[in-house]
Amino acid sequence: MNRLNTRARSALKYLPFIAFTILLTVIGCDIVPGTPPLTPTPAYTPTPVVFAQDTARAFLKAWGDGDYAAMYALLAPSRKDTTTVEQFTARYKGIATEATLRTIKITVNSVREEGNEAEAKYTVVMETYAVGTLQHDNTMVLRRENNRWGVLWHPGLILPQLSAGGTVRYLPLSSARADIFDRKGKPFTQPQELIVVEVVPAEFKNENAILNTLARLFNQQPGVIKAMYSKFPGDWRTPIGTLTPEQVKANLDALNVPGIHTDTTKDVRTYPQGTLAAHTIGYVGQINAEELAKQQIKGYREGDLIGKAGLELWGEQYLAGQRGGKLVILAPSGGITATLANVPAKQSQNIYTTLDIDVQEIAEKALGARAGAVVVMDVANGNVLALASHPTWDPNRLSQRMTAQEFRTLINDPGDPLVNRATQGAFPPGSVFKIVSYAAAIEKGGYTANSIFNCTGQWDGLGANYKKACWIFPVTGKGHGNISLFNGLVQSCDVVFYNVGQKLNQIDRTLLPNYARAFGLGTDTGFELAESPGIIPNPNSGSWSTGDAVNMVIGQGAMLTTPLQIVDMFAAVANGGTLYKPRLVARISSLADGSEKTFPPEARGKLPITAPTLASIRDALKRVTTDKDGTATTAFKGSKITVAGKTGTAEVFKEGEPHSWFAGYAPADNPKIAIVVIAEHGGEGSKTAAPIVREIVEKYFALPSK
Repeated sequence: MNRLNTRARSALKYLPFIAFTILLTVIGCDIVPGTPPLTPTPAYTPTPVVFAQDTARAFLKAWGDGDYAAMYALLAPSRKDTTTVEQFTARYKGIATEATLRTIKITVNSVREEGNEAEAKYTVVMETYAVGTLQHDNTMVLRRENNRWGVLWHPGLILPQLSAGGTVRYLPLSSARADIFDRKGKPFTQPQELIVVEVVPAEFKNENAILNTLARLFNQQPGVIKAMYSKFPGDWRTPIGTLTPEQVKANLDALNVPGIHTDTTKDVRTYPQGTLAAHTIGYVGQINAEELAKQQIKGYREGDLIGKAGLELWGEQYLAGQRGGKLVILAPSGGITATLANVPAKQSQNIYTTLDIDVQEIAEKALGARAGAVVVMDVANGNVLALASHPTWDPNRLSQRMTAQEFRTLINDPGDPLVNRATQGAFPPGSVFKIVSYAAAIEKGGYTANSIFNCTGQWDGLGANYKKACWIFPVTGKGHGNISLFNGLVQSCDVVFYNVGQKLNQIDRTLLPNYARAFGLGTDTGFELAESPGIIPNPNSGSWSTGDAVNMVIGQGAMLTTPLQIVDMFAAVANGGTLYKPRLVARISSLADGSEKTFPPEARGKLPITAPTLASIRDALKRVTTDKDGTATTAFKGSKITVAGKTGTAEVFKEGEPHSWFAGYAPADNPKIAIVVIAEHGGEGSKTAAPIVREIVEKYFALPSK
C-alpha cells in the first residue's frame, strides 16, 4: 500500500463525520426566536495517524539528544504498561554512565510498514571515554495501537546484546600505581595492604555495641557510621573503612562479632618518609568532579585515586599508567554473556628524582620549626638535591585517614602549610639581589669594581624629604665612609647601591628590570612543581619613579622572587654563568620492560655578564663570609668548608621582623652545591639564615657519599 492511498483512505473515512458537522452548523443558524437553544453534540477529533517512519526517526533523534522523556512518549501503549518512565530513563542513563558515553550518533537506514506493524533499521555509533568507539546495527519494531504508531521497546534496542536481558558493566583495568624514589633508590612512596571493614546489618546481634566499636576505630560519631549502611538493604555488605593488619590484630575480639566482616583487602598509597619532602612528593586522593570531567577520557572513574599535588600530580601519567577496561554484558547470575570492548591497560612507571633523602633530612632539620624554605641544588646541572618547606603536613594522613574536619582545619591554617614556600612563596629578595645590581652597574652603568662612594649612613639623593638610611646606621650611628663598589657588595652597603640605582634609572629605567629577568627572576623556571613567577616591576606600565628604582636596587619595593629562582641564580654564578632549568625528575623507569626515559640537564639562559665581572662577583661573595667586615663572617667563622654567598634582610609591609635570607654556594673555590635559605620574619640574614646554611653545608660534605 503506497503512502498516497493511505492518506486518501484516511481522509475518506472521516467524510461522513465532516458532513454531519456542517449540517448541524447550518441548522443551528436558523433557530426560532424564544425557543431554547439546542446543545450541540461535542465534536470528536481522533488522533491523527502518524507514519511509522516519523515515529522511528523522532524516537532515535530524541535518543541522540538525550531527551528520554520524548523517547518514552513515543512508546506503544502496551510497552508503557510494562515499563514506567522512571525505569526507562534510568536504563538509558545507567548504560550511558557505565559505558562512559561521550557522544552518540544514530543513522536511520530504512523503514518498512506492513499493515499495523513496521520495522526500522538503524546504525548506532557510540563514542566512549573508556573504550573508544562502539558501533552496531539494530532493528526496531513499531506497532499501530490506538490509531497511532508506537515503539515496541525492549532493552535490546539500546544494545542488541541486551535482548536476552542483563546489564552493562565496565570492568576497569589498571596497573598498580608506581612509586617515587630518591636518586639512590630510596622510596618516598610504597604500597600497603589494608583490611576493609564491612558490615551486614541483618546479622547484627548488638547494633549499639558495633556502632561504638566502629566509631572508636574510625574516629567518627556512631550516627555517621550508621548513615553509611542505612541507605542500603540490610543484607548488603557495606564498607565502613580500612585498618592496617596491626590495627585489626589489636582489635580482633571487638571485630570478631556477627555483622562485621574483615576478609576483604585493598592496596593503598603510603609514604614511608612521613613528612619528609611532603611538598615535593605530594599526595593522592579520590578524584573529584572537576578532575573527573578532565580525566574521564583517560578511563578514570568515580572513586579512583589521582595525584593531587607535588610529583604525585605532575607524574600522574607515569605513576598511574594508562587505564584500560572491559565493557561487558552481565547476566542476572553475574556471569559475562558478551564483551563489547576490551582495552588493555599500560603498565605504570617509577619516578626517580634528583632528591637525596639524606640531604633532604639535613635541610629540614636545619630549618627546624621556622616558617620558611630551603633549596639545595647541584650547580653543574640544576638538579635539586633537597627542597624543604615549613610548616608541612603528613601525606599519609592526607591520602588515607584524614577526616573532613581535619582537612578543613589544615587548609584554613593561617600558617598555610599546604603552600610550597620554596616554589610558590614569593618574597622580596632583599640584599641577595645586589649581585644583579652589581653586574648591571659594571656592565651597563659605567662603574668599575673600584668606583668609590661615600656612605655617611644616610642618603638624600632624591631630596631632603626622601632620606634613606644604610643598614649599618642604626647599629653604629655612622656609615661605611669611603667605600668601593666591590666592598659595597661585600659589606652590603645600601648607600652605594642607592647611588647605583639612581644612575641606572637615569641611563634607562628598564635596564635593571631587564637584568633581573636575564638572571632568571620574575618568570617560571620550568620546574616540575607548581611555582610562582614572582614579580619584576615594569617601569613602562603604571607609575614609576626614581624612588622605585632606588628600592629595587636593594631588592625591595614591588619586586618578589621565589627561593627556587634565587638558588638557580646563585648556581649560575657558581658554575660560570649557565642558568639551568631546575630539575627534580632524573628518569622514569618502566615496570613492564625496564626501559627508561631520562631527563638531561637543560640550560635556560646565560648570565648577561663578562668573565671579569663574574669573577669579581664570586670574589666578593667569598669575602662576605671570610673578610673581617663581611656581613656573614661571624656566622661562618671556623667552618672547615668555605662558603661564598650573600646575606639578605628583606623588609616586609606587615608587622613583624624582616625575612632572613642567605644564598650561596660551596666550596667557594670549587663549587658543588648552591643553597638558599629563607626564614620568614627571621630577622637579619647573617643571624638566622646564614647559620642554617653553614649547618647544611658542613653536614652535606660530611656524608659518606655525596
